[in-house]
Amino acid sequence: MSSFKKTYLSLTLFTLFMFSFSYMLVPLYDIFCEITGLNGKTNQTKVLTVRENPTERFVTVKFTSTVANSAPFTFEPIDREIIVQVGKINNTFYTLTNNTETVKHATASPSVVPHEDAEYFKKIECFCFSQQQINGLETKELPLQFIIDNELPNDTRTLILSYTMFNTTDQMGSK
Repeated sequence: MSSFKKTYLSLTLFTLFMFSFSYMLVPLYDIFCEITGLNGKTNQTKVLTVRENPTERFVTVKFTSTVANSAPFTFEPIDREIIVQVGKINNTFYTLTNNTETVKHATASPSVVPHEDAEYFKKIECFCFSQQQINGLETKELPLQFIIDNELPNDTRTLILSYTMFNTTDQMGSK
């Protein structure tokens, strides 16, 4: 086998491996976070029973957003920061804009910092629980309803909720 053919075959296999690996990163990352407890994964399903029990304590919640892999979206929180009462239900929104003229599908992956306090950030209603279908050039308001658990450690003054929006159009079978 000539050196050109070996190089060509090696580069082709490497390219296929890297392409496949890039699609496996999100599930592998989720498994890694579940095993290690890192990255502040919050609940992935609705909190079914919520009992409001407001305390006299307040914390700051900051909201951030990113778009993965140069997806054709604009994604940002309406409120960058709010002060919330611990034990009280809160509502806010993120906006998602499809910057193309075709229908797209998207899903959001949340995390909370500091990660050891993620279990106290309870999402009641969240756009991250389901796939989002968004028409070409459409902007959607995506609701988020949450409560900060009364068991949040007293030394915690600020929580940061971050979402990464992924374009899942190819995985959904749409173009």
